[in-house]
Amino acid sequence: MRKRLRKKKHLGEFKEWCVTVEVHLDPGVDYQAFLDDWIERPIEGNQCQFGGGGKSPLLEGIIQLGLASHGLQERMTEIRNWLEQHSAVQEYQFGPLIDCWYDSGDAN
Repeated sequence: MRKRLRKKKHLGEFKEWCVTVEVHLDPGVDYQAFLDDWIERPIEGNQCQFGGGGKSPLLEGIIQLGLASHGLQERMTEIRNWLEQHSAVQEYQFGPLIDCWYDSGDAN
């Protein structure tokens, strides 16, 4: 398949990866302030996108990490480190990496 078609169909080197996330917060935390901080720092700060939401004390959704050639593991590490260091986070859980367009796992 030609490069132009692979890009248009998000295949091969143009495959975009996502991961699901579930974050449990401390009761009584300012949910809106946490959400603003979450979007600004670990998500947009790592050139990612987030779709999801929730209701205090639960935030869940999907993080679009980008192309494999753009440092998926580094972005995941930055997001994980931010969650571990944030005082309002009780626990969090990531799902497996999935293809954003075709929902198949295994980013290897």
